[in-house]
Amino acid sequence: MSALTSVVDRPDLASVALSGGDVLPYLHAVCTQHTLDLVPGDTTQALLLSPKGKIEFAFRLAVLDGGALLDTEASAAPALAERLARFVFRYDVAVGQPVAGAATVLGPGAGDAVAGLAGPGLVVHRTPVGFDLVGPAAPAAADGLVRAGAERAPAERWELARVAGGLPRAGHELTDDVLAEEAGLLGSHVHLDKGCYPGQETVARVHNLGQVQRRLAGLRFEPSGNGGNGGLPAPRTDLVTDDGRRAGQLRSVVDHPDLGPIGLAYVRRVVDNGRLVRAGDHVATVVDLPFS
Repeated sequence: MSALTSVVDRPDLASVALSGGDVLPYLHAVCTQHTLDLVPGDTTQALLLSPKGKIEFAFRLAVLDGGALLDTEASAAPALAERLARFVFRYDVAVGQPVAGAATVLGPGAGDAVAGLAGPGLVVHRTPVGFDLVGPAAPAAADGLVRAGAERAPAERWELARVAGGLPRAGHELTDDVLAEEAGLLGSHVHLDKGCYPGQETVARVHNLGQVQRRLAGLRFEPSGNGGNGGLPAPRTDLVTDDGRRAGQLRSVVDHPDLGPIGLAYVRRVVDNGRLVRAGDHVATVVDLPFS
């Protein structure tokens, strides 16, 4: 195995198993994704929205024989399981308890490393930056990759790759004050042609009328900050333009070894790419995602 293949343990992820004959019809009724035509082996991403169209839960799902395996942030998994279990009274669906533990495989050899992985309790999700192993068997699969020669890397390696790849994360960019279109999730997490589900009217109205007022964008910070203070601004720092107008809010920030200080932020639509903005004492340029 390539020495450039890295395995990052992901205790921040947890999986929730759904079983029963009505799993896909039930998910179709409550989430943003079209699930009726999915078959075992298919994977997709979805949201549960508030009636006002704000993101309450973001998750992935893998269709299995007899059900599905969902995964999401470990901190949100108990509430997601409770939310799903609350409305299954008309459906043949059983919602399992969250199971913590996952891993991410990064690097040039990641694809080859995960190619042979399969078995009960394991799902492999391809992402724009690598491969995520989820399910009860994920920790054992990750250990096997390390024994085969992969490097076990710290959690910071995943966060660097995530921010550089422009991937929004639940609890950071995906919060209950954000619309799906603001986060750029239409198409990946939202099926625009499916029928009614909680929050669907807001999704359709915003998409059809183009009323969204902000977008997820990248920030390239000047290495030492304005005035030489150094360091990085804190997440949730408000952004202002060089003439003092409100520009948005920083959500995630890292000091990338190749790209330098970068961040993910919600930026007002009127703030164009290339514009300078300020997060406290730190100056950054607004750029498209992913970073290049």
